[in-house]
Amino acid sequence: MKTRVITGAGIFIAACIVLLFSGVDWFLSTVTACLCIMAVYELFRATKAAEKRVLYWCMVVIAAAFSYIRIPYYDIAAAVLLVAAAALFIYLMLNVEKRRSVNAAATALIACFIICFYNAMSYIRSGKFGIYMLALAVFICNVDDAAAYFVGRSCGKHKLAPTVSPHKTVEGSIGGIVCSAALFLLLALVLDMAGVVSVHYVKLAVYLVLASAAGQFGDLAMSSVKRISGIKDYGKLLPGHGGILDRFDSLLLVLPFTYLFCRMAGPIFF
Repeated sequence: MKTRVITGAGIFIAACIVLLFSGVDWFLSTVTACLCIMAVYELFRATKAAEKRVLYWCMVVIAAAFSYIRIPYYDIAAAVLLVAAAALFIYLMLNVEKRRSVNAAATALIACFIICFYNAMSYIRSGKFGIYMLALAVFICNVDDAAAYFVGRSCGKHKLAPTVSPHKTVEGSIGGIVCSAALFLLLALVLDMAGVVSVHYVKLAVYLVLASAAGQFGDLAMSSVKRISGIKDYGKLLPGHGGILDRFDSLLLVLPFTYLFCRMAGPIFF
């Protein structure tokens, strides 16, 4: 636990630094590129698709390149891939005990999800009050994860998805959503009263509940790939947390959801 807390504090500080300098295009693009490349590496190694060297290196090059260029019709691409990701991950979660591997084609498709979805950071940040939305997307995942863990440990009795993640509970899931929504609504109220921003509270409440649920789904989605591949963690880069895909799995779906929510529902902050 001590190692996990120390690493978590380091991740929090790093996230704050990234947010602070996120207005610098090349900086955020470089962070995104590093995140995508490391995530693709962990994914291909986990599924043993790294043996397909041409496919692997193609995905690495795409991960690097697409972090520095604008993806044409990104909102359409993100929406289509988000639906495709939900369908694929639901299939994998329902077949965790039946499947023994994730093939190279599925691995490449998941890698495309990773590249497209992590790149949502730049699109979120470029919007009006983008730094607030990006901070919200990043930190809601951490708060939801921590709240779900402690609520689940204290009063969790009903398993959420035992074949995918044996320790997650329904009570923990609900607790994570409620606690994270309450905390960020309170923070928004403080910022509003201080005159920093104005807040559309109904939109914010809806966003927080749905984003928390999306984060939990992303967590279960990447856990299903681990279970099928027969590994415990994607890597050891972050002591106590595992790899990039272990720590930032929930962020994977929250980022594109945040971007699309703002595009369809309009701004939360004004």
